[in-house]
Amino acid sequence: MRDERPYPRELVQEWQKVIERASLTAQDAQWVMQKVHYALPPLCAVALQTTADFYRVDHGGCDSTAAVAALASQGLIEAQLPSDLGTLYPLYYAITHPRLLGRQTCRIASLGRRLISDWFSEVSGEVRTSRSNYYTHLLAVRHVLMAVIEAGVEPDADLSESPEAFFRSAIESDSFYSQRRTIQAAYDTFSEISSGNLCPGELIRSSRSGGSKVTRARRQKTDPWHEARVQAMVASPPPRRRAVTTVAEPGGSETPHALDDTETSALGFRHVATPSATADAEETSELPTLQRKVPSALTPGDDRRLVQRWVNSAATTALAAISDMARLTPEQVRDALRIALPPLERVFALLLLSTGLPVSRLLTLTVCQAGTTAQSPTSDDPPVWHPESRELCYRLRNGPSAREDAVDMQWVRLRLPAPLADALSDPEVATPGDRPFRGVRSRLNRRLARHFRHQPGITPTANRLSASSWLWRRPYARDDVAAATLSGQFSLALAAPAAYRQLSRHEIQRIFDATLESLGLVVTPEQMRDSSENHVSGLPDKSAVMGSAIAQPPEMFAALFTALREAMAAPAQEIASWWLGLPFPRESLAELYQYVAAYHLLAWQLSTGARPIGNSSHNRLGEHVQWIRDKASARGIESRVVPLLSEVHKELEQLRRWTESVQHQLQAQGLTLGDKRSGLRNTPAWLVAPQRGRRLVLRDMVWPDLQSLPLRHTTGLANNVARHSLASWLRACASDAEVDALLGHAHHGLSLSSPRAATAMGRQPELRRLLSQWLHCCGFRQLNWERLPWNR
Repeated sequence: MRDERPYPRELVQEWQKVIERASLTAQDAQWVMQKVHYALPPLCAVALQTTADFYRVDHGGCDSTAAVAALASQGLIEAQLPSDLGTLYPLYYAITHPRLLGRQTCRIASLGRRLISDWFSEVSGEVRTSRSNYYTHLLAVRHVLMAVIEAGVEPDADLSESPEAFFRSAIESDSFYSQRRTIQAAYDTFSEISSGNLCPGELIRSSRSGGSKVTRARRQKTDPWHEARVQAMVASPPPRRRAVTTVAEPGGSETPHALDDTETSALGFRHVATPSATADAEETSELPTLQRKVPSALTPGDDRRLVQRWVNSAATTALAAISDMARLTPEQVRDALRIALPPLERVFALLLLSTGLPVSRLLTLTVCQAGTTAQSPTSDDPPVWHPESRELCYRLRNGPSAREDAVDMQWVRLRLPAPLADALSDPEVATPGDRPFRGVRSRLNRRLARHFRHQPGITPTANRLSASSWLWRRPYARDDVAAATLSGQFSLALAAPAAYRQLSRHEIQRIFDATLESLGLVVTPEQMRDSSENHVSGLPDKSAVMGSAIAQPPEMFAALFTALREAMAAPAQEIASWWLGLPFPRESLAELYQYVAAYHLLAWQLSTGARPIGNSSHNRLGEHVQWIRDKASARGIESRVVPLLSEVHKELEQLRRWTESVQHQLQAQGLTLGDKRSGLRNTPAWLVAPQRGRRLVLRDMVWPDLQSLPLRHTTGLANNVARHSLASWLRACASDAEVDALLGHAHHGLSLSSPRAATAMGRQPELRRLLSQWLHCCGFRQLNWERLPWNR
């Protein structure tokens, strides 16, 4: 009998000595050692056979029964299991015990056995270790694996990911937040071992500073990112320095401002051109540069204050207000478009005003070769011009999430009218791979500066034209998201609302055409040449929508509601045909309850637009309103009060009464019902019938429970499908403020949900009518509760 826990290498050496003394073939000896390295069993025939059975389940291989019998018949190993099995042989105990990882039919348990075997089948000899730390680390990892198994997380069907990647993604998911808090110490150990910062059994010694912190022995702290950054800084050349003169130079280049600017001449200054590296430089200064004609006795600080007073006293057409100073007045924009500009410069200015694309991004517009396909997203994401289809295409930089099966949803496609398309299709600039707008910004800025040099106010530039675009395209858009889509990116306040909305491409094209018409470019049906016959933009899909790839039409939910109602018939019939004296149909009752709960949870999700119910979700349902807390991120906790539809409230109340009736019926039949509901939510619960025993478990229902139902319509159902679909449908009927307040977005929703809101809490009759209409379109109907068993 052992007195202390053996190290893995000590147990392996004992098995090697036994095999050397046994008369086994080389192949049998190799098979036995594979099983020993897998679970580190004690020197016992029963333990070796059990290890071989689990090894065959996890890794395959041949049957080792003959080799085990040969070792037992020769008396080299014990016949029975030793005492204190879990203390002396923790790895074998964790792998084979049926209440731990020893579940042969559980795929997650198989992944856990492979992971814990890889980590603890041997101990590194490069670090100091202890037997107690080895045992403590193994228990911590075992607790984490069991937490994932008990949560019922389902792996992929093909099990393509490694066990370590699967458990890390499961334990670090948002739905696992509350469980992770309860096993925080074990989770920290699991993360340290997974990241390589801690070896199993590694000895942790206290620091000599006298504090409570602990450090690992002989381990240096490294920062790969910092080292790579330092190497890149050393390898890169220093920035180029520009010489700045403080006195006038004879023959210096002057801008058109200096020709007859009497005010600056009276102050002793003159305008000078900012030196540039090349004539085609795409970045030029838009601020005036002043230079003294003769040396002055004033200090540099006095010189700056003098210039600031001159700038503040300049004539202007704008009023002092809190606004974007880069935006131009409508008179300035129209005056800029009346200038006789070359074709490319005019196209560049019109695209900036009609789309709001950043100047630096529009400058990278590239002519696409016919027949090329859409490229994967890059850091710059240059816009693409297709001369054959006369389409301007560019990717949204944020907003809708990227999906491999719906790449086209992130692309904006605009058909340009003939005047713009002809200028970009000129053979001189339409060579595939070229950038037609190279150097256009500097030339446009110089023309605008010469034209507006005698006019008050700020001077129009390319950047200011792009900044003024919002004022021209927003009046023709249904909401802010549609208007901001043309710019190819969303602000911080619009990024979240844009992620949930699915837009019509025809709507975006209509906004673009209407903006061009307001700018003076008449767009006629003859000029808009249809490109459907020779479309070669290379995008993988010609769908009529863009934005969210998760949103679904109401018809999809109608089919799901119908499937749920039809699925209730079979278990309800089995329960109705049950008689006293026969075995109680526990599985049929659990199946029926799950379908009913899924039916009402789907209706609640569709009527509220809440994020999918998870372990960290909270809600309280009243008679007319409900409180929802469905977001608990590291940056803060968000909650809101939204309307509750009367039909949903009545159905949930009926479900609650039916649940109580089911509980009374189970008690009458002598069955045990374990109520594990947390009391944090009023949404439907989930009834589970374990495979063994005469008991059922009632727990909180989460969205993955609905996805786990064996129905055709629940396969591949996205987590946020109800939220995306409601937002996409409701934006066409309700205002931005109502949609944002319902979804919990702070962009326009503060006007309805903040303490200073002008609308009474939850009193939105028009929104209630629209939500009822949406739920009816989705196929939700009140259940016929009289057909369900034990309904009171």
